[in-house]
Amino acid sequence: MAGLSGSGIEGQRRPEVLAGLLKAARVGPGGHRAAAHRVAAWLGRAVGGSARIEEPARIEDSARIEVPARIEVPARIEDAARAGGWAGAGGGDGALLRDVAAGSPRSAVVAEPGRHLRVLALGVERPHPVLVVTRPSPYDEAAAALVAHAATVLELLLSAGEADERRRRLAEAGAGVRLSVLQLLMGGEVVLAQRTMAGLRPGLLDAERVVVCVLEASEGQRGEVARACEGLLAGRALVVRCPADDGHVIVVAPVTPGGAAGTGAQDALREFVTGRDGVFLGVGDRHPISRVAAGYDDAIRSLAAARLMPGRVAGHQPGARLPEVLDAGAAAGWAAGFLRPLAAVPAQDRGQLTATVRLGLEFTAVNAARLLGISRNTVRARMDRVAGLLGLDLGDVRARAALDLALRLDDGDPGTARSGRAGGTGQARKGSDGGHAAQAAHGSGTGHARPAATRPGPGPGPGGGELGRMLAAPPVLVWARDLLAPLRGDERDLRRTLRDWVGENCAVEPAARRRGVHPQTVREHLRGAEGLLRRQLVAGGSGLYEVVLALTVTGELDEAPSRGSSGRSAPGDRALVTPSCPATVHP
Repeated sequence: MAGLSGSGIEGQRRPEVLAGLLKAARVGPGGHRAAAHRVAAWLGRAVGGSARIEEPARIEDSARIEVPARIEVPARIEDAARAGGWAGAGGGDGALLRDVAAGSPRSAVVAEPGRHLRVLALGVERPHPVLVVTRPSPYDEAAAALVAHAATVLELLLSAGEADERRRRLAEAGAGVRLSVLQLLMGGEVVLAQRTMAGLRPGLLDAERVVVCVLEASEGQRGEVARACEGLLAGRALVVRCPADDGHVIVVAPVTPGGAAGTGAQDALREFVTGRDGVFLGVGDRHPISRVAAGYDDAIRSLAAARLMPGRVAGHQPGARLPEVLDAGAAAGWAAGFLRPLAAVPAQDRGQLTATVRLGLEFTAVNAARLLGISRNTVRARMDRVAGLLGLDLGDVRARAALDLALRLDDGDPGTARSGRAGGTGQARKGSDGGHAAQAAHGSGTGHARPAATRPGPGPGPGGGELGRMLAAPPVLVWARDLLAPLRGDERDLRRTLRDWVGENCAVEPAARRRGVHPQTVREHLRGAEGLLRRQLVAGGSGLYEVVLALTVTGELDEAPSRGSSGRSAPGDRALVTPSCPATVHP
């Protein structure tokens, strides 16, 4: 092949021509298929005509090829014995392409005055992509050899492209399964989640307890962060791209028996974040595997703090959250009484309701629905059902704060008061029932609320009853003062703005009128308070609820009792129920 007669690269020697072919075949950012189409374009120029690849799906719609009566099939093709079937097939409306794509025959030559075609099936899977090469003059030996060489290169490129596509589909399927597993865990469906995960990573979720971590990156970085985490934690943790936030990656790390709470996964993630600017990590406390939603909530709270820390990493701080400083017996008894109306719901439905409410209190209905894999209307319906059963107006931030606290005390978390930590000392203190209410409220280990029929109902307000006595305990007052202390030295009086904002049910404009400032000033003060308190406030959720409870404990919120949305008195602390505003669960 000293040169190609009539071609676009006449005079080039064979090594130079083949070097051009290989240069065209280099795989760039567009992938293998893009390289294949570059090779086809190069081939057309090399033979002094044109060349294209027809994909099977497009062959039916491709340009009609008028096939002449005289068709020659190369003697060396695999299906030469069937060449007779082509005689007289002229005017075939693309029939030639369809037959070659079907592999019968695998190649053909079309000759007519001023136009000479070579049509070749590429690859082994049917229907085949088809290479169509045309030039005005007959193919000499050099041109025919170049078409054959190019066809071989194209087959390799297309085969690699198909392998890439299969890997992509497999990765998408794996990501879909992992997301389904996370959604099952969020809904408390542990057995189904374990069975589903067994196909990808047998035994990964067999642990009794887990630690949930959430990484945050820019939307453009998330794919890279997720892939890096999958590589770092292969076989050690469940890694899922959050369905609710395009910048989050969720990691569920099992706690090995006798080992620390997923420390291997945590250490790997901390090291990963340290080396990457713009990536933040929130680490939750360890929770029973049936309470992944609670662990996720922990991690989100820690993530809010991580955004404000130089190291961009924050974890659970013992003693920093209200359930950890409450009297164990009193807290468990109050939570059991508060949630007692849910005992009327069948066990399976009760689990769905509580799992949905936990996320509905923390996020919008849309995001809670994405995390659970259900519709937002279903989220709202379940929230409304719980509100009706409990006699709560969940449009009220104080009612949501009370419900959030009750659910935290009832979730079986070893970091809550019910585990026996009292006053932050780690020692159990007995309530009026001798400390046994914790076991009564704990249930069978499934994480669902269990009725405690022998417990008295919750008291009417902070001045009396179980909740009032519980919140009036000295360790709780210390907790509340410590939580709000960072606001003390700010000359803008952020604490007053925060108090007025919560007192107006988290509505900015009424708070601005009450404070005597512009609404934008209230918003700026709230952002400043978020930074000092290291808690998310404006977006709602458990960080806000703790601030509401702290302001209640310190006596800074007006007592404004009202009735719940069902028309019945809301259970629990009457000071935690005020006129309604749009609920957190609404988008």
